[in-house]
Amino acid sequence: MRRVVTYVVLAFALSWAWWIPLAVAGVHVAPGQGWPSHLPGLLGPAIAAVVTTAVFDGRGGLRDLLRRIVRWRMRWYWWALLAGTALMAAVPLITNPSATAADYLTYSGAGQLGVFTILYVLVVNGFGEEIGWRGFLADTLLHRWSLGVTALVVGAIWALWHLPMFWVVDTFRDLGVGGTIGWVFGLLSGSVFLAWLYRGSGRSILLVALWHTAFNFTTATTAAAGVTAAVVSTVVMVVAGVILCFPSTWRRPVPEAAPQRTDLRS
Repeated sequence: MRRVVTYVVLAFALSWAWWIPLAVAGVHVAPGQGWPSHLPGLLGPAIAAVVTTAVFDGRGGLRDLLRRIVRWRMRWYWWALLAGTALMAAVPLITNPSATAADYLTYSGAGQLGVFTILYVLVVNGFGEEIGWRGFLADTLLHRWSLGVTALVVGAIWALWHLPMFWVVDTFRDLGVGGTIGWVFGLLSGSVFLAWLYRGSGRSILLVALWHTAFNFTTATTAAAGVTAAVVSTVVMVVAGVILCFPSTWRRPVPEAAPQRTDLRS
């Protein structure tokens, strides 16, 4: 487990090294504010994953990580699930008809980048987090633990990693006690769903990064605030609850059989 501890410490150190100075300086990041921003700190898990993989697994491990980052070949229904999530970003057309086109792309810490906001968030928020949390941490733990245990452990670490944001990002600062409890529950549900998505898709980091980004644009933009965010988050919580009800979710992986030794002595 040395590689897991190394990864977690490095991920926290890299991200918190960006966020804590912002908190000490009294910076508050509001929706649509581009600078100063908390978003570069989201790259910490990805950088930690690459460094830890290089140290412990060498070039072979890095090649495997890269293959999973670009893995797009999977069954069609995983792509359908992604498309369905992305389409939910249009729900505010019904729930929030007064939202402007800009509201759909107003994302905390991203500034006014227009459609390029999606690409920016995909890089720093989607790949920045998922290369680490699912692509390294969950991937490592799934070799010895069940999906359920892995998802809850990763979710707990993931939640703690967000801690400095409660002093920096306005959307976190405004949660209050009840909102924070709901946020933790939602994050754990998201961890379960993403671990299930990652394993089911054949360990595709690309898919979970895209889904994470799509989910954020259905819950974290100005247009999605309120009803849309609540509905989409509730759907994920319900699905996560269903996943946890399956016995296979709690079944530990079967250890790989050791190669049989052939005794040539007679």
